[in-house]
Amino acid sequence: MKLLYSFLFISLFTINISSAQKTITGKVTDESGAALPGVSVLEKGTSNGTMTAEDGTYSIKINSKSKYLVFSYIGLKTIQKRIIRDTINVIMSASEEELDEVVVSALGVRKSKKALGYHTRSDRPVAEYEVSDYAMIKKDKTGSGEASARSGLLTAGELNDYGKWELWKDISENQLKTYKSVWNMMPQHRYCVQVTNYKDRPLVNAKVFLQTKKGDTIWAASTDNTGKAELWLNLLNETYSDKDIYINITDKGQSYKLLKPDKFHDGINFISIPAECFVPEKADIAFVVDATGSMGDEIAYLKAELEDVLNKIQKQHKDITVNTASVFYRDIHDSYLTQKSDFSKDIKQTISFINKQNAGGGGDFPEAVDAGLNTAINELSWSEDALTKVVFLILDAPPHSDAESVKKMQKITKEAAAKGIRIVPVTASGIDKSTEYLMRSIALATNGTYVFLTDDSGIGNTHIKPTTDEYQVELLNDVFIRLINQYLSIPDCEEDLVYNEDEIQDTSYIADNSITKDTSAVDTTDATHIDDTVIPGKVKYYPNPTVDILNIEFSGDMKEMFLADVSGKILQRFDIQKKSSFRISLSKYPSGIYFIQYQNGERWQTGKIIHTKL
Repeated sequence: MKLLYSFLFISLFTINISSAQKTITGKVTDESGAALPGVSVLEKGTSNGTMTAEDGTYSIKINSKSKYLVFSYIGLKTIQKRIIRDTINVIMSASEEELDEVVVSALGVRKSKKALGYHTRSDRPVAEYEVSDYAMIKKDKTGSGEASARSGLLTAGELNDYGKWELWKDISENQLKTYKSVWNMMPQHRYCVQVTNYKDRPLVNAKVFLQTKKGDTIWAASTDNTGKAELWLNLLNETYSDKDIYINITDKGQSYKLLKPDKFHDGINFISIPAECFVPEKADIAFVVDATGSMGDEIAYLKAELEDVLNKIQKQHKDITVNTASVFYRDIHDSYLTQKSDFSKDIKQTISFINKQNAGGGGDFPEAVDAGLNTAINELSWSEDALTKVVFLILDAPPHSDAESVKKMQKITKEAAAKGIRIVPVTASGIDKSTEYLMRSIALATNGTYVFLTDDSGIGNTHIKPTTDEYQVELLNDVFIRLINQYLSIPDCEEDLVYNEDEIQDTSYIADNSITKDTSAVDTTDATHIDDTVIPGKVKYYPNPTVDILNIEFSGDMKEMFLADVSGKILQRFDIQKKSSFRISLSKYPSGIYFIQYQNGERWQTGKIIHTKL
């Protein structure tokens, strides 16, 4: 099995709670009694933190319902203290673990030492990672930063809008909705298609079309590594009727039709076709980068990240041919419009091209994003049979918004979806809300996700915060690796699903390090003092692994429950009102790993399900 599913992540959900505040004070010392200045003091599960003064004292205002403070310092053991009084003094001891040479933010940005699971907010999954070590870094706003730039410094968040049952409430109910008329793009009417073969394996690279009965193609896509394709009705402001459409799936010259497709809220459209199982052994990954002058504050760091990511992916996936390419773009009237390095299995070629680039030109706010994307989508030599095809679009400004440029962006987005190329925008400092709206729309239209740099690294100019309720901060390097691994995960044709029996339990995994907003929460797995917390309610799901039927029993204050796949997409919502048990069938889904996600009281929790075939 590709990756043996070792890169899959367990989803944990978060919830935002507000309440009155109280002040906690205290002093932090080492084992000799000497004061420790500069110790990070964090209200667990939030971005609220402070640091101890020269005499080791601290004062922090916290939510009156918060239960823990987390104390961390480089070279010392992280300590978690239960809040049972208004004064908490802490003695910290040396860590026995060998420290990595990693520079991160003092308030909790962390580098992963291992692949972990999903961490999610109230309606979408994002990645969680483990605490490594802490150190201060200086802001670099003096230009390219070539001398100090290295990988593992930039911080980022991810918004997976496919992880929302109520698709994209951020746009429909918040400030972003005003930009629909600017870009004439609105992903609302979604049709999800799950294609499997005769062995109930996900079918990759099948062509899927949303068509009218007259034969017009409204939207086209290709199935991804999970066998799913995403189709959109009237995404580009068309006026097609949902009563006059059907879905057409083609594979190896054969055509299969779904005559009455359901919108996503009514269910996924399943189809199994008599196709041979085939797992592609190549992947196409392209990086498209804005190289105008405004990127000067971060481009050196981004180049370092890309080089490191490419090297890591090549080492991790020796059984797959990873083809890489890159496009750098500026704007009209600059020294160049686009420059490219086409796909090559020689990673050194792409890295050499990236390292030769620098920031310059531009001058106004919009840039030639359409030219950069067009070069990537239509001029690079994409493989027809790649396991994944993805463009990471790194930018800090929108495309031009005149009528011609808007039409170009619409056309390129539609072409990328038809070719099965995911677009994953990575927005840097300087973007505005209009750019966020467009980038999240493009990500949804092409089965991608939205990534954004944050201020937590201290590098570059100010980064806007996305319009959403919660998100988790990671190292950008970890985001790249995590997403690529997700896109490459697929079981082999003849191999049984591999799982670790110790990971499969009747009772769900309980998430405790959950709530985050605008910055990272501290993982206290190795804390020296952790008080037990009683979690009301219990969920059991069995048999696990299951061939078909999954029994679910629960008690306590359960409010919502979902089924999700390994990429964080919500697949099904369960009506649990006035129930304590129910049964679901997984027979239509391909073999693989799934997640039961549920709200238990004030917490979102996740259970891992293995679905196998006889």
